[in-house]
Formats: sequence, C-alpha cells, structure tokens
Amino acid sequence: MFRSLYNLFFSKLNTIKGSLAKADNGDVIRLYPKKYKESFQIDKDVTIVGDESGQTVIEGMFVIPKNIRATFQNLTIAPTAHLYIEGEAVFENCTIKKNTNVLITVNGGYIKAVHSNFQKAKEVAVALLNNSNGVFTHCNFHHNGKMHLFVKNSKAFLESCECSNALKGLWITDQSFAQTKKSHFTRHEDTQIFAENSTYFDFQSFIERSDGFGIVAKNESEVNLHSTVLFSHVSTQLVIDKSRLNGKQCLIQCGNESGVVLQEGEGLLSQCEISSHQKSNVQASKKSLLHLEHCEIHSGYDNGLVINKESIVNCSKTMIKDHLSTQVVITDKSQCSMKESSIINGRHVGIGVERKSECMLLECQVIQNNNSAFNVDRGVLRVYRCDISENNGNGILAINHSEVEVEACRFFGNHMPHLASKTKVKIHISNSDFHHGKSIFLLHRCEIHAVHSRFHDSMNIQIEITEHSTANFEHCKIYNGKSYGIKVLKNSHLSLYHSQIHHHELAQIVVNDSSVILNNSEIYKGKRNALFIQNHSEVFIQESFISKHLQAQIWIDHESSLELLSVQLTDGKHSDLHAQNQSKVYVENSIIRNDQYRYNVQALNNSKIEIVNTIVENKYGDVYYSENNSSINNSDY
Repeated sequence: MFRSLYNLFFSKLNTIKGSLAKADNGDVIRLYPKKYKESFQIDKDVTIVGDESGQTVIEGMFVIPKNIRATFQNLTIAPTAHLYIEGEAVFENCTIKKNTNVLITVNGGYIKAVHSNFQKAKEVAVALLNNSNGVFTHCNFHHNGKMHLFVKNSKAFLESCECSNALKGLWITDQSFAQTKKSHFTRHEDTQIFAENSTYFDFQSFIERSDGFGIVAKNESEVNLHSTVLFSHVSTQLVIDKSRLNGKQCLIQCGNESGVVLQEGEGLLSQCEISSHQKSNVQASKKSLLHLEHCEIHSGYDNGLVINKESIVNCSKTMIKDHLSTQVVITDKSQCSMKESSIINGRHVGIGVERKSECMLLECQVIQNNNSAFNVDRGVLRVYRCDISENNGNGILAINHSEVEVEACRFFGNHMPHLASKTKVKIHISNSDFHHGKSIFLLHRCEIHAVHSRFHDSMNIQIEITEHSTANFEHCKIYNGKSYGIKVLKNSHLSLYHSQIHHHELAQIVVNDSSVILNNSEIYKGKRNALFIQNHSEVFIQESFISKHLQAQIWIDHESSLELLSVQLTDGKHSDLHAQNQSKVYVENSIIRNDQYRYNVQALNNSKIEIVNTIVENKYGDVYYSENNSSINNSDY
C-alpha cells in the first residue's frame, strides 16, 4: 500500500520500463519533462503522466494487450511503429505524431482521446479494426497522409474535433458505425467522409472546402445528418450511392459541382437548404427514391432538382427558386410529385417533364419563371389546385404524345398561351380558370376535353385549335376577350356543350376548313360575329341561343355548310344568317327574330338556305334577301 502511494505521488524513475516493472495495478507513473526513447508492453492497468509543460516525449512504440487499461496524460508520443491496442487506451492532452504509416492501430480494443492531436502519419492516424471502439473529444487530426481515421467493422465517435489536411478525413467500412458531433472537416484532397457498407451519423458538424467530395456513402450505407453544414467542395458535396440518407435542418451550399446526388439510393431531406451550386443542387438518378419536406432549393447556376433514370421524388412544402437553367427536370421514365410547394423566379423553365416521365402537383405555385412554367415532351403532367401565373413563356407547353390533366387550377398573366400543345397531345381540364393571357393553343392532332372551366380577359385569341386537332368544352365560359373567342382551323373539330361565349371584340367563333358542334350553348353580346364560318367548314348547332352581335350573327362563306336545329337567333344589330360563295344552310324548328335590321336571312353568290318550321321575322317585314343564283326556301310558305 505504501509503495502504491509512493508511485502515485512521488515516483519519477528514469525509464518507463523500469516504472512499469515496479508499478502495481492502478498506479500513476509520472515522467520527467524529457525524451524517452524506448518501446514497451503494458501488462497492467496504469496511468502515465507527462509534465504539464508539454516537454515529455516518448519516442518508440508500445502494445496494450487485451484486458489492460492504460491512460496517457500530457504526453507527446512519436511512435517508431504503430501503437498497437487490443485492450483500452485513454489519451488526455496528448500529441501523437510521427512519419510512420499508422500512428495507432486498435484491434478489438478501445481508445478514448480528449484534447489530443494526431498528426503527420504517412497513411492513417488511427485505424479501428475488428469490433474496436474509438471516442475522440476536442481532438485535432491534421496533416496525415491518406486519412485521419480508418474504421473497419468498428465504431467511432467524434465530438468537437478538428480534421484537416489529408487525402480523406474519415473512412468507414465493413459494417462500421461512426458518429460525429460539432466537428470540423476541411481541406482534404479527396472525400472528407467516406462510408462503405456502414452507418454514419452527424450532428451540427461543419464540413467544408475540400478538393474532392464532402460525404460519400456507398454499398448499403446509411447516412443521418442533423444540422450539418456542407460548404464549398470541388466535387459533389453529398453522394448517396446504393445507400440511404436522412437529413434534417442541414445547410448545403456553394459547391463547384452538385449539392446532393442519389444513385440507386433512398433519401429524406427535411427543413434543409441547398443552394448556389455550379451544377444541379439536387439530383436523384438510377431508380433512386427521395423525399423533400419543408426544404428550400435555390440560387443554382444550373438546375435545381434533376430526377432521371426511373427515379421517384416527392416534395412537400418545398420551395425551388432562382435557378439559371430549368428548375426541375424529370426525365427517363422518372416520377415526381409535389404538394404545397413553390417553383418560382427561375431564369428558364420551371418544370421540365420528358422521356416517358410523370409529374403531379397538388396545391402548388409555379410562377414568375422567365420561360414556360412547364415543358412536357413525351411525358405526363397532372396539376391539381395549382397557381400557374406570371411566367414569361407558356403556363404549360406540351408536345409529342404527352398527356396533361388540369383540375381546379388558376392560370393568370402568362406571356404566351397558358396551355399550348403540339403533336398528338391529350389534355383534360376541369374546374379551372384561365385569364389575362391567351388560354389554349392546340397544334397538329392534339385533343382537349374541358369541363366547368372559364377562359376570359385575353388580349389575344382565347382558344385556338388547328391542324387536325379536336376540342370538347362542356359547361365552360369563354368571355371578355380583346380579340377572337375561339378559332378552329385546318381540318380541326370543336364541340361545345352547355357552354357560354360572350363579349369578344372580334368574332366569337371562327371556323376555317374545320367542323364545329354547338349543343345547349349560348353565344351573345359580341362586337362582331357570333360565328364566322368559311372555307369548306361544317357547323351544326342545336338547342342553342345566339344574340346581340353588331355584325351578321352567323356568317357562312366559301363552300361551307351550317345546320340549325331548335336554335334562337335574336336581337342582332345586323342580319342573323349571311351565306355566300356556294355555301349551304339548313334551319329547322328555330326562331330568327331581329328588330334592328331589315333582312334576317341573306344568301349570295350561288348559296342555298332551306328553312323548315322556323319563325323568321323583324319589324320591317322583309326577312329574306338573295342574289346571284342563290336561293332561300321556306317550306312553311
């Protein structure tokens, strides 16, 4: 007992071996402030303490076998070969440095380091192998060759540590586990943190300014980040390859390439900010699955979010804004769904959907982009209860066999048509509002079916259907346009059921080399014609109401034909029916009444009009006018 107390308080022998030989379990060995050049094996639990001035140096190597615990305090250790730990080692206020391949190898053992430095290893500062455990608090790892920590089939815990100047910072492999907290990783030549078939957790660390990647996870790894900062890496800041990611309240900024890349991976990012990357801020590729919740993705020099190669991304309450290229790209059979999200203020297209991909938005805003809100090319787009407004291009531009579904949406102030399509596009619209901008433009064999929707207050043609396209409108209102209401051109077809068209500056419906069916609809209060029909067109109107136009209510020209069944034509400022140039009109069970113009019905230049069971009258008395081989036949007379 007396000798133990002596060793604890007074012993300062000249050699460490000598001190170990005389020490008992639990003794404290105090060393002189000098250099000890010797190697030794520790065979009992001891504490070795250097001088507080930092002048105590051990140059050599030592082994801590199993079931032995050694504590080192206030020492500078310069190992001539790697320090080998199978038991337990604790380093407090120590510096371990030497130009050896590995400073410390822990094989099935335990290491704890507090306020210690690990530096200048040729390859690895600390290697944890075969179910080892390492705990590092307030430690500094710097200027080690290949990496600071190599963790293989082991566990490592770092808190408030500084890691800098190596090829890699932390390499975790072979079903290992590593956790970092409030640590700083910087100035590594390659990947700062590399996880392979392992698990990595971080809380509030700052990982910045590497010449390579920030964090890379491969081969069934799992990465969990909370309040982590990834900043200014030359390569992608966070790579998840065949692995899983869970990130919350993270900040990922200012990388030379992408911010986050998933390849065959799965990820959840919540309340994260990802911004200012030279390439895409976020990319999900190769059948990846990514969820974004309450995130902000902004200010990228390329795309905001890229989804490709059969990947799936779900966004909830996420904002994507201020990108120089298309803000969201969905391609190669991928899928994206967004809820209560915003795509705003992009310098190019808001969302691009292409190559058999699908996109669905619910209660989202896609506004103020410098090009179209949506570009769809051989893709599927579904938008529900969305605001698609004030974009410098189209609201939706769909081409090449795409499908578009719009329900309960608001289109406002887009500089080009709110919804434009080309080449075999199918569109379904319901309960939506299109105003202050050209509403619909269909080109080349497109199809649209619109129900319970409004199209109004356009400075241009509100709806244009051309080149073998087909449009069906049910229970719709088309009104207050500064130009034409609807144009149907080049062998296209329009059907209007239970709809209203009114208050257009030019003709409300123009039909050119096309066909139109109106059923149970109203066309009224136009400043020119209700219908202007020309060039071999065919129009059928049944049980509809047409009134109060300043020019001929229906004008039929150039070998066109018109059939009216149970139609009311009333209160026109000019004639009600005007047919010319070999056109044909058939009227049955209708009313044609006009108190402001002398001739209700006119036929000119080889045209024919046949009237059956129809009232034709005005206050002047003369209701018919024909000339130049034309005829008007009323079977009631």
